[in-house]
Amino acid sequence: MKNVHPSIREVAVLQEATEMILSSMDVDTVLHQILLIVRNYFGVANCAVFLLDPVSNELYCRAHNGYSEEFARDSRIKVGAEGITGWVAQHKTPKYVPNVSKEPAYVAADASVRSELALPLIVRDEVLGVLSIGSQHLDYFNDSMVGLLALFASQSAVAVENARLYTSERRRMRQIELINLIARSATAANDVEQLLSNLADLIEDTFDASGVCLLLRDHEGQLAMRAYAGKLAPTPATVAESERSGIIAQAFASHMNAVANHLSSRAGWPACFPESGSELCVPLVSLGETLGALLIAHGSAQAFNAEDRSIAQAAADVCATGIRNVQLSEELRRITNTDSLTGLYNQRYLHVLAAQETSRSRRYGKRFSLLMLEAKEEHDRPADLDRADDLLKQVAQTLKRQLRGVDSICRYGTDRFVIILPETPSHGVQGVQRKVQESLNSVPVLGSDSKLTLRFAATSYPENGKSELELLRDLLARMDDGHEQTNAAG
Repeated sequence: MKNVHPSIREVAVLQEATEMILSSMDVDTVLHQILLIVRNYFGVANCAVFLLDPVSNELYCRAHNGYSEEFARDSRIKVGAEGITGWVAQHKTPKYVPNVSKEPAYVAADASVRSELALPLIVRDEVLGVLSIGSQHLDYFNDSMVGLLALFASQSAVAVENARLYTSERRRMRQIELINLIARSATAANDVEQLLSNLADLIEDTFDASGVCLLLRDHEGQLAMRAYAGKLAPTPATVAESERSGIIAQAFASHMNAVANHLSSRAGWPACFPESGSELCVPLVSLGETLGALLIAHGSAQAFNAEDRSIAQAAADVCATGIRNVQLSEELRRITNTDSLTGLYNQRYLHVLAAQETSRSRRYGKRFSLLMLEAKEEHDRPADLDRADDLLKQVAQTLKRQLRGVDSICRYGTDRFVIILPETPSHGVQGVQRKVQESLNSVPVLGSDSKLTLRFAATSYPENGKSELELLRDLLARMDDGHEQTNAAG
């Protein structure tokens, strides 16, 4: 309190400040201890620690006692241009105002404050911020208190810097760990969707963010939400608006990461994430091509600093490379496994799918069936290859429309198709066959002089075979034996 003997108070304050410097390695903990010491030893209810944002050259309130949450959230003080706090940050020297009502430059944050002392937080001649202390009494701070608080502010600055350096080191380790995890995820991922989901979770865990979203451009060049994690998620409408005039537009225009750290003070700012206080966006660029963007949001203002931007940039670079590699692998698999004429899976991939379904059914005690269809056009004219190709494409499109999403269709040889029917026992195949046959009756490429002949054969696991090879042999044998033949159209 004010009546405590200065020498006793000085020893107590310095001892506690020293313990704070030695024991606290978290910035928020250090700031909390600073506020407690000022309140307990100097008897003031109003105290705030402003830290410097070097990018905007503004001070923002990082911790406080006695002020409103609106003040803490919205305060942005230009160095040298606003109030006592801005003046102290510019001149690197304390300033005491015994009567704030007579100070023209004073910016009132609490009407009950009558006198105020502002002290710079300086380490190696670099301003970290300002410690602002207000009293409800006129001329509250005497020379002894001002001198002691100035000494306390210098030690507090060292404590803040130590904590920041420790946090910076931890972030560097976090960056290395994150990049390693991203690289491992990209190596292990089988498809882009799996990779994106893993990446969103990893980044959300690393940043302890309110929301993380990965956007990729589609074939038409439009940004689409592909994965997100956390409590907050953008919407297609907010993404589109942000791409026009928000954080996404800012990042794409500069070709580098962009931060909006104080959204509540930006009138009309199109936030991607609802209720977010800060947003960070990093373009995903691979080989000079912008694949999309990484978005990170936090509910608090001033959530992202330069080190966060550095980590996010490194993570985005690795993400972009991993995404591009998986996309190329997917495209290679698609080309390798797809029939170029019909767009269905090819004969080679049929064996892969049949083996996978056999393994799955064996593991979970399920049944499945294979249905083979042979579609031939019979007519009296010479063969027309283009017409035959059109027929096969029409049959393929008809099969796609009629079957379930879990079913797979493969082209087998010239005019045969095999349908894999998961969890469909032998007695269920007849219904599928009837449905397919009815749908093929209206294939539009047929002419009046043509007749479409359909032949079917089916085999089921496990009664007709217990391996992919046994099932396919049985299916071909049944088809070659001519189990069923039908004239679909005439």
